[in-house]
Amino acid sequence: MSTTYDEIMEIMHSVEALSPVFSDQEIINKIHSWIPSCTCESAAKGYFMVVSTVLHFRPHLEEQLLTKAIEPLYYLGIDNTQDVLGWIKHYQHSKGHYRPRKYGSQWLNKIHSKVEVIHRVLSQLSEED
Repeated sequence: MSTTYDEIMEIMHSVEALSPVFSDQEIINKIHSWIPSCTCESAAKGYFMVVSTVLHFRPHLEEQLLTKAIEPLYYLGIDNTQDVLGWIKHYQHSKGHYRPRKYGSQWLNKIHSKVEVIHRVLSQLSEED
């Protein structure tokens, strides 16, 4: 069963409030079973909205959550680290429904320090392809 938008918002509010309602594994499972959109571009924005917020508070989940967030970008043909970073930089200025939240924006501002993780994620996705 897929995760609903309301459940995603509940996770983000819980994490932002520093409430231990959800375990790390529950967060990973719920994000991985959420389908934010039928288009890759909107899906990536939805995933980055929630993943960047969660990673601000739980950075140890970085690789597991970034894999899901980067996956739609990979399907769009964005398959190298610099292009992913460029897309994220553009996303940071989004004003739509899946725009970055306060803490997500703070995490995204440090994305250039995540080059190695992004490279590993892209390598994993290309191996699965």
